[in-house]
Amino acid sequence: MKYILALMLSLSLSSIAIAANQTTTLRTPTGQLVSVGDSYTELVTRMDQSPLSMNSYEWKQGKNRYMAMDYLYQIENTVYTVTVVNNQVKKIEWINKDQ
Repeated sequence: MKYILALMLSLSLSSIAIAANQTTTLRTPTGQLVSVGDSYTELVTRMDQSPLSMNSYEWKQGKNRYMAMDYLYQIENTVYTVTVVNNQVKKIEWINKDQ
C-alpha cells in the first residue's frame, strides 16, 4: 500500500513540475515581440517560421463559442504554445525543455 501511495505522489508531483507557464509576450528568433492581443497575421509575420504543430478546438467565452487554434513553436530550448481565437492571440504559454 505504501508503494502505491508513493507512486501516486510521485506522478502527481511530476505533472506539477512540467506545467506550462503563462506570459503575455514572447520574443521571436529575429528579436521581434509577439503579444497577447496581436493578430494572427502579426504572429505569422513576426515568427517567420512554421509551427511544430497545430491543434484546433472549441473556445468558450461567456455564451459565445469560437474556434481556437494552438500553435507550437520552439525557440532555443523553450516551447511556446500560442492560442489564437477569432484571429487574435489570446494566450501564450511556455515550457523550458532543459528542466
